[in-house]
Amino acid sequence: MLRFSLITLVLTTASACLAQAPPDGAPQKLKGAEVIARIDKQVVLASDILWEIRLLIEKNNVPPEQVDQATEFLMQQQLRGYIDTKLMFADFRRNAPGADMNAIRGQLNDPFLNGGNSGKSPGSVPGLMEALEVEDYQALEEKLLQLGTSLADRKEAFIEKAIAQTWAQEQINVARPTYTQMFDYYHAHREDYAYPTQAKWEELTVQLRNHPNEQAAREKLAQAGNLLWQRAQQQTDASKPIFKDIAAKYSEGYNAKEGGLYDWTTKGALVDTKLDTALFTLPVGALSPIIESSSGLHIVRVIERREAGYMQFADLQDEIRKQMMNESFQEKMQEHLGKLRRETRIWTIYSGDTTAQAFLESPPQQLQR
Repeated sequence: MLRFSLITLVLTTASACLAQAPPDGAPQKLKGAEVIARIDKQVVLASDILWEIRLLIEKNNVPPEQVDQATEFLMQQQLRGYIDTKLMFADFRRNAPGADMNAIRGQLNDPFLNGGNSGKSPGSVPGLMEALEVEDYQALEEKLLQLGTSLADRKEAFIEKAIAQTWAQEQINVARPTYTQMFDYYHAHREDYAYPTQAKWEELTVQLRNHPNEQAAREKLAQAGNLLWQRAQQQTDASKPIFKDIAAKYSEGYNAKEGGLYDWTTKGALVDTKLDTALFTLPVGALSPIIESSSGLHIVRVIERREAGYMQFADLQDEIRKQMMNESFQEKMQEHLGKLRRETRIWTIYSGDTTAQAFLESPPQQLQR
């Protein structure tokens, strides 16, 4: 559904943006080896971008009569996404002329092959396998060739983007915020740290559809309930779960194997109002009576509850520090990129000679051939 909505939006926007084309100006097909942009002495070929567009069109089953129009629009959108990486990579080559590119490539070989810290870094071999829905190296190579690119080209793009990102991080220094600054930030964003009334709980469920009648279902739940009651009498710590193996054996809920345990649940989140009411009225540690819902019978027990409130500053200092430093980094990054965009002239097959900033701010255009 998301993909359908995306491609529908693309086609609708493309129709509006390209509606001013002359009658004989139908979308022209680009060839993979065609130069579509020059950015600070770097060349962008149609094949650098077309493979992703073909994949998107393929996954969304775009009708043949709409492929050219979608491709025309998406090419320009994707090209815009390349601009900042190209600008930052050019900034690196210009200001670090002595960098050992062979050594850098060697260091990035393993992240490309194995997916980096996440295991599936975008653009890496595992990331590409996931995106292209293939299961082995050979199938990946074949699929990339089918789309009009190659694994070697994808490796170059991965290396270039990694260098650009690392260079950006090295060029932008962000100071650690002081305690006072973090405290002020906390109060300015206090609503971001609000939490509603919530409860952690455990449940034992018997589904009516699994039994010949309600009486049979009720008897099974009562049997399990007696075992739970005996265990509850022995449990002195109300915050410790007690359903565990009993739920695993008797419960017919989807998480029975996990002991029927639920993490923090917000008041009002449950569809069944009887269950919701029980979670926020039962004493912590007490077993509920049998609760009837439209689908079954339930026994629940609340193991922890907290009223609506705000997370404490003392517990958030590390999170706030990281958030503030990230916001500062992003702000300085945009300032740096803004300078590069304004000062760098580029040429594209859509805009001719212009600045990177002007191209990024311009609406989609017809090819200028």
